[in-house]
Amino acid sequence: MEMSDYETAYSYFDSGISFLSKKHWQKHYALSLELYSLAAKCALTNGDHTSLELLIAEVVAKAHFFEDKLDVLYFETCALAISSRLPESIERGVEILSKLGIELRGGGSSMEACVQETKDLLSGYTDDEILNTRRMTDSTMIMAMKFLGKMETGMTQIMPKSAPHVMQRIIQLSLSHGMSPVSPIGFVHLGSYIAKLGDINEGYHYVKLARSLVDNVGSRESAGEVICFGTPVRAYVEPLQATFEYHDEGYAAALASGDIIQAALNISLKILNMFFAGVNLQTTREKCAEAVNFLDERKMVIFMMNQQCLQKFVLKLIGTDEMPKYTSAEEENILATNNSVRTSNYFQGAFTSFMFRSYDDSKHYAEKYLDCIGNTWANLLLQHAFHAIYIGLISFWVARKSGDGQQWHERGKRSKLALKKWAESSQWTFENKWYLLEAEELYCNNDFDAAKTYYEKAIAAAKSHKFVHEEALACELAGYFHLEQGETEKATELFFLAHEKYHEWGAFEKCNSLFKFVEGIRTLYLPLTRADVDGRK
Repeated sequence: MEMSDYETAYSYFDSGISFLSKKHWQKHYALSLELYSLAAKCALTNGDHTSLELLIAEVVAKAHFFEDKLDVLYFETCALAISSRLPESIERGVEILSKLGIELRGGGSSMEACVQETKDLLSGYTDDEILNTRRMTDSTMIMAMKFLGKMETGMTQIMPKSAPHVMQRIIQLSLSHGMSPVSPIGFVHLGSYIAKLGDINEGYHYVKLARSLVDNVGSRESAGEVICFGTPVRAYVEPLQATFEYHDEGYAAALASGDIIQAALNISLKILNMFFAGVNLQTTREKCAEAVNFLDERKMVIFMMNQQCLQKFVLKLIGTDEMPKYTSAEEENILATNNSVRTSNYFQGAFTSFMFRSYDDSKHYAEKYLDCIGNTWANLLLQHAFHAIYIGLISFWVARKSGDGQQWHERGKRSKLALKKWAESSQWTFENKWYLLEAEELYCNNDFDAAKTYYEKAIAAAKSHKFVHEEALACELAGYFHLEQGETEKATELFFLAHEKYHEWGAFEKCNSLFKFVEGIRTLYLPLTRADVDGRK
């Protein structure tokens, strides 16, 4: 199974099971247990949940000891986690860990306190001491660590305040019982939480330590998850475009170990990064379609819904009648129980409405988003920066137009300050975004000369750092600003340039929308034809 051909592997294990004698559980107990467990792992990876349920039921009924059931119970919690039953998966994991003597209920300290307690614990160890900690040998404890590692991912989505306690327990057990293949997961999540709380450099340190631990524990079982959650932190330090290959490595590592959840997350996050970086939309469209098919085949409903949010962005910007596949009635249940998915849906509405200049819808979806965002992903993801820039832009837009402008101005200012801080750790990725929000705030404050300067800086930084979509956006927003100042010729020049850059990005429907806007004002200002705009492409 090292080569990730789990369909072939399943056929071999299934054949092995068929060759067992009628009383194989009595005569060949160890062999039976191993064959059923390996077949169950392959069924999970292949998305064959019917076979998985049958295999689990057989082991649960025939295994002599609770510890012998742990492998298949682990696969069961994984299957629940990728369907619409993530809360049930977490509850099952908590129950199983309780039977193994590890209690997770009742952790009352905040994320900040939990992270600080863990940092205090680790302050007594050097990096070398951590890397050279003895290996964990207790097989039951090793299995318990696997449950903890898998619960971490689920809890970050729907129980973000509880997720740090799982991280803390992984690290505590690793230091007291030895390092297991799951131990690096605790350290990468610690790094992610520290970065989320504002210390990017310290978070980056723990992410790199987790990568080193993967090599030291003698197994790459957790490599997919370590890369998956470590890469977003690296994207706040390293140029965004340089991080694509990390997720490719994470996908390959996850699939090689049969970790279908982390394989799916690495695919999804890479495509998001491509979109955020301004990769041509046709390329992103093709990658989205491939990912949706991958997730659909494996019945990974939660991940498929998130991928379809991005797919909707892309198709709307390109302009096509093609619609994403939709999941079954499970979708409604997921939206009711998974706040992270619900928040992504609201952001999709806010982003799309803003890009097509629908003021009322932008405000409506931004309000829905802001109501949800406080209880979503515990980890620092690149989405946080992308959301911050657009919610900030919407906020300053609403602040200029609405009666409750002060509240929206404060929201925009918070987004601007977040981008300014992130620009300190990665000037390449975040400088242009900070400049654009600075320009919009100055516009709100009627400091028009300073606003002009920052629009120019935003355009120049986006161009220099290869963010063609954000160069287009900065030109467009600067165009509206200059139009408002009565500088029609300058505004038209900027709209021309925005159209050119949106076309380069592949956002053809956005190009049409922008042209219609400029065409609508041409009789008031300057004569303009489609040929004028197309001639600037």
